[in-house]
Amino acid sequence: MRIIFVDAENVGFKGLEEINANIIDKVFVFSRVESIKSYSEKKLFLFLSDYPKGANQADFYIIAYLSRVLGSISTLEKQAIEFTLYSNDINLIHAFKFQCDLLGAMSKIVSINHEKQVSNLVSNVSKLPKSKPITEQIFNMLSQPKGLFDIQTSLKLSKPVFSQAVNELLKAKKIRRSSKNGKSWVQIKHA
Repeated sequence: MRIIFVDAENVGFKGLEEINANIIDKVFVFSRVESIKSYSEKKLFLFLSDYPKGANQADFYIIAYLSRVLGSISTLEKQAIEFTLYSNDINLIHAFKFQCDLLGAMSKIVSINHEKQVSNLVSNVSKLPKSKPITEQIFNMLSQPKGLFDIQTSLKLSKPVFSQAVNELLKAKKIRRSSKNGKSWVQIKHA
């Protein structure tokens, strides 16, 4: 049996059409689009749209729903059920994989490549190229004075994620405002 989570806000209608679920699989579709709702109802998928509007709200709801499901089943059931996520969002994929690993559940990630319209099955997120931690990326970018907004924009990070990483660097006393320009930041060189 599979429990399938579809980040339809990310993979869209084409991603939804890629799902090959049988009658005993549970499919949870997360979206606010009416055509996706109609399609989901015809396929007997559970359509979930009662999350707040805003950036990453569907992602948060998917992880909350996954945690709720994982918390309500036994260890034996976790070993018998495959938890599948349809999404191209790397941050959501990592969070999904982490929750499944944390609670001992099998997981599978399906990324949908819109340009080629081909499914790319990824059985283990650890096979994806690992990027440096966000704090390390920010720190490395501050070898020369630079504005934080420029760094946030180039890394394409949400404000909360970026702010948390900057605060970690500040607490660790690794970065400070530039003495030449108060709007720029630099690394703190430790002797």
